[in-house]
Amino acid sequence: MTGKTHLTGGIAAAAALHAARLLPELAPHIPTGMITMHGVVLPVLLPGMAVAVVASLLPDIDEPQSLISNSPNAIRAQLGTGRRGADRAARRGAGVILQVGNILTRTLAQLVRLLAGGHRAATHVLPIAAALTVGMYYLGASLGFPSLWIWFAAGYLSHLLLDMMTPAGLALFWPLSKRDWHILPSFLRMQTGGGGDVFMRTFLLLLAVGLVVVG
Repeated sequence: MTGKTHLTGGIAAAAALHAARLLPELAPHIPTGMITMHGVVLPVLLPGMAVAVVASLLPDIDEPQSLISNSPNAIRAQLGTGRRGADRAARRGAGVILQVGNILTRTLAQLVRLLAGGHRAATHVLPIAAALTVGMYYLGASLGFPSLWIWFAAGYLSHLLLDMMTPAGLALFWPLSKRDWHILPSFLRMQTGGGGDVFMRTFLLLLAVGLVVVG
């Protein structure tokens, strides 16, 4: 799936987690209410959705052309325009910083790709997902955001589930097993960038909106 589809998958995963609190069986285990971080009080959904979105893109850090690897350039493209000299100078300065940041993220992606064994290898397997989630548990505890790991896991798993809808599928237990896993029959699997990808992106966005409204 494309980065845009994975992004909407992360949004939908966070929205689903938020809406799940309405189910009596799940409610005791779902993070709700407000959270205080560095003295700022926020609905837990806001930082939670941010974490889920980043996590939904994170597995593709093994691909230099991916959305997350080029996120600084994506931000730079949104800097906008302004007529005042100070505005132009600030944009130019921010643009240079983001351009350097993009070089660094792409270099990191190349390194991760090398260490991971290629695209859709180590960063797309359940053992790594589990290890990172454990790390997020301890990071959340230190930040005063104890449910961080839940939002992270929701976003990360949304990426794996979407990639399992493609013809290639995922070797979820690589390197222990090279078997490719799918969650759709072959005739329904969607090519990355194809019509099915666009349909799924639209569906997930509408689903997320509906779940937030209901929740």
